[in-house]
Amino acid sequence: MKLDLQSKSFGTRPVLGDLVLSVSPGERLAILGPSGIGKSTLLRILAGLDTNFRGNRSGSERLAPVFQEPVLLPWRNALANVTIPTGCPPGVAREWMARVGLAGHETKFPRQLSLGQQRRLSLARAFASDPQILLMDEPFASLDAETASRMIALTADLLDRTGAGLVIVTHDPAEAEALSARSVTLSGTPARLQKD
Repeated sequence: MKLDLQSKSFGTRPVLGDLVLSVSPGERLAILGPSGIGKSTLLRILAGLDTNFRGNRSGSERLAPVFQEPVLLPWRNALANVTIPTGCPPGVAREWMARVGLAGHETKFPRQLSLGQQRRLSLARAFASDPQILLMDEPFASLDAETASRMIALTADLLDRTGAGLVIVTHDPAEAEALSARSVTLSGTPARLQKD
């Protein structure tokens, strides 16, 4: 996946400036920077969710997003929250739920799960889609330190096992380090990438 961005604006306000970014399956990249700098906007462009920019995005890799919030279907049980979005068979969904520590929770609804369990379910859903590159937007925000640490370790382990690549947006360099991700920082107005 490669992005050759010339500019991204919201109305007359420039957000992102000229930048080039490429990520291959198996590679791990962390995009750092303060809140409001444009990290999530950049991730949405990489995911193909935002096409209103000047420049070119190319690549045919299978992508799976993990958002800041779990974004689960509240009227469906946990198993269906994996099978419906990914189209994977129930057996595959159960395997991934077991890998993230949710075996036995298949029939529970999102409201019956803790926030940490909901985050693990969204991670199972992402990996069940067999991605070549995982796109994560501050996925450990609002978790207590112990739960966040467990989630980071789980994510690193799943990336190691599957060989999937990673692009993670975060404000915490320690997260990038724990995930063995190469870091770049967004800074300036409009924001551009600086290598760390």
